Amino acid sequence: MLTLDNFEATLTSKIVQRGHEYFKSQAVETLNEDSTGNWSAVVSGSEDYEVEVVLSDKNVAETSCDCPYDGGPVCKHVVAVLYALREQATTTKKKPGKPGKMTFEDLLFQVNLDELRNFVRHQRQGDREFGEKFMLFFAEKDPGMNVLGKYEGLVRGIIRSNSSQGFMDYRQTFAFAKEIRSVLNATDTAISQKNYRDAFTIAKVICQEVMQLIQTSDDSAGNIGGVLSSGIQIFEDIAEAETVSPELLSELLGHLEKALIDKSWFDYGDYGYELLAVAEKTALRTEPESYLNLLDTLAKIHVGKYSDYKQDHFKKARIRFLASIGRPEEAEELIAANLDVVEVRMGVVQQAIEKQDFVKAKRLVAEGIQIAKGKNHPGTVDSWEKVLLDIAQRENDVVTVRHLTQKFAFDRGLNAQYYQAWKATFPPGEWPGVIEQYIQSVIEKQKAKPRKGIWDSLEHTLFLWLSPIFIQEEQWERLLNFIPKDPGASTLSTVHPYLSKRYPQKMLVLYLLVLENLGDKASSRNEYQHLAELMKKVKRDIEGSHTAVDGLAAGLIQKYSRRPAMAEEMRKVVGR
Repeated sequence: MLTLDNFEATLTSKIVQRGHEYFKSQAVETLNEDSTGNWSAVVSGSEDYEVEVVLSDKNVAETSCDCPYDGGPVCKHVVAVLYALREQATTTKKKPGKPGKMTFEDLLFQVNLDELRNFVRHQRQGDREFGEKFMLFFAEKDPGMNVLGKYEGLVRGIIRSNSSQGFMDYRQTFAFAKEIRSVLNATDTAISQKNYRDAFTIAKVICQEVMQLIQTSDDSAGNIGGVLSSGIQIFEDIAEAETVSPELLSELLGHLEKALIDKSWFDYGDYGYELLAVAEKTALRTEPESYLNLLDTLAKIHVGKYSDYKQDHFKKARIRFLASIGRPEEAEELIAANLDVVEVRMGVVQQAIEKQDFVKAKRLVAEGIQIAKGKNHPGTVDSWEKVLLDIAQRENDVVTVRHLTQKFAFDRGLNAQYYQAWKATFPPGEWPGVIEQYIQSVIEKQKAKPRKGIWDSLEHTLFLWLSPIFIQEEQWERLLNFIPKDPGASTLSTVHPYLSKRYPQKMLVLYLLVLENLGDKASSRNEYQHLAELMKKVKRDIEGSHTAVDGLAAGLIQKYSRRPAMAEEMRKVVGR
């Protein structure tokens, strides 16, 4: 558990050092506690970053920062705030005659109404967006307010302030997402008050403006897309609300229909499909025929070389919707006409399996396999064959089960689940001969195969193919004997859990060769650290390895005396 007392020892030294430098340079600004005991602060650096820390006594329950750091759970800005909080905990302990430092909530209740009004006026003079947010927060007090226009101005202002010449780069998206959160929070308030009209207005503005924004931005962090999905979620919340008026639902459906005609919604992520799902839910409660017409329109718009997935999606949506509104005959006709769509055919197959009509199910699957092969979709072929396996298991068709489980056991490496299922189709006394025959067939095949180069050695190839089998069969000595004479660290890592205790001396000999080779090739701090961790793992897991490993570490220190970083990591191995 990370606490204010132990975070220095728990986190990496580099992050702690940089965070302490920020703290000492007084980069932590506006450290505040809210009414729930959560802390927030602004840490100034190349930019200002907002940090939040949730404390339970001195335990750090949660932290967040809007900087782009992705090297671990805690960044230097959070560490700086932890130092500030620890100092705060010390300095705010009340002494006789000395009051503790006020929190934000304490000060808020000390301010009178006139002082608060003067502060709001002062803030509005220097921050136009503050005034807009204030008016929108209390919009219900002004029936004549143009809420749509106000939110359009507010959202566009947030976009402008976080863009450069109409483009929002990777870093700017973090600040944008943080700032737009206040607008999204307003919808939570509106929906909780059953003010669906204002929530709808806000969602329209966010989706309209942010869809345009995402087309001219670097959203590799997913921040803009997250805002867009939040806007769509507001539409969905309205569509599902029990007390929303039919008039507003009809208006929502009309808006979604108009938006979906814009192909951009389908060209940037899955947002078009998300909107279409909301339209389906809305139409179920209002105008079903409008949704069916929308699907027709979309099918006409999205045509061309790369439109198969979209067309299939619209067909599946129509089938599902027709069944939902009590028109099963039309749904069945559409299913029969679209069995080339994998999910449609799969639905029919599953119905046949449930009715134990395995003849029909296998026929449909066989046709599906031929269609998939014709489209060169091997993944779909695999999916259909797994359905055949399920049917074969239900019918106790041992021959088919044996054939398919063996195929899937070795399709992409060794799959232990399918391997054991294949093994289970043979009597225990018969299995050793079967697996030995398979092993010999692999050996003969690889021996006969022309090698492509030095890197494509027979030794390494046979180890790659056969070591998983030896592990499954617990043939430990055979596994050891198939290790190549020049193994790499990844090869030893594969066998380490099984052989390090059983054959310590032989494994140590192999490891010393690998470790020395890694030491000669290492040239950066990360590589030195990786080498040191591997050495410590060998010492920990292989009995009698301490002297040899420590000797190797000492030799590397001496051999590369001009590499202080290597020496530092090697001293950690020998414990000094």
